[in-house]
Amino acid sequence: MINQYDYYCPKCKGKLNEDSKVILNVCRTDKSKSKIYLDPKPHSYNLKCEPEIEFKKNEIVDFLCPNCNANLKSVEYEKFVQITLKVTEGVFFDIFFSRVYSDHRTYVGIEDFKEEYGDRISTKE
Repeated sequence: MINQYDYYCPKCKGKLNEDSKVILNVCRTDKSKSKIYLDPKPHSYNLKCEPEIEFKKNEIVDFLCPNCNANLKSVEYEKFVQITLKVTEGVFFDIFFSRVYSDHRTYVGIEDFKEEYGDRISTKE
């Protein structure tokens, strides 16, 4: 079991968490933006936005790195965000979580291994 959750941007390698929250920027299809605070545990879907946002069910949201402003959409899985979890020095996992609001799916992977969390697990999205 992982007890420390340090997340990094796969583009600029900047740290994404602070004060036990993962901090990202979100951009909606209507171009409104907010800062989102996520629980760092892969199976938790608690969030807070500043300014507050009422997402629509199944709304697809872009997540951006707060350091370099890169879009964190996975190249491999279009409906997922990809960030990096650092477990120890030299041990990293790719983390994928859904960009679709109310779709609670998270994948923790290293090479060919993937540990899955959430509802309706499927990599065919």
